[in-house]
Amino acid sequence: MSTHDEAAMAVDTEPEKRPHIDGTIKKRKPLRPSTSRADIYVTRDRRKFNSFMRRARKLLVERNYPSVTIHGLGAAIPTAIKLATALKASVGEQVTMETTTHTVTLYDDIVLQDESADISTQARQNSAVQIKMALDPAVRSKIFARKR
Repeated sequence: MSTHDEAAMAVDTEPEKRPHIDGTIKKRKPLRPSTSRADIYVTRDRRKFNSFMRRARKLLVERNYPSVTIHGLGAAIPTAIKLATALKASVGEQVTMETTTHTVTLYDDIVLQDESADISTQARQNSAVQIKMALDPAVRSKIFARKR
């Protein structure tokens, strides 16, 4: 078979779909690496946005943390980006931002209606973002020189 035929076959095949499941899928919580106090895990919940904002500002400006890392997974990515831009605007654009995107493997338990069957597990992929934010060194030294 020539490479042209192989390429044509690759285009014709559809991605494999998950089989239909007679049961329920229970989504497990994502695994988190060890965290520090400067890590903020953002959710989609709009009511918590102001508390995320207060916490990030407090860590950067009041508590003298060198950086704050904002984490967003899946549908919370827009909220994480919105939080980072709002934090940057609130400190007068005196923040450096370093953004990293990656893919996280999440696991789900499949509980079948047939109670004699075992619970199985399936893996799925989800996008994630990390935004590391730090005050500029000149601004940092001014803020903490005043506090002493």
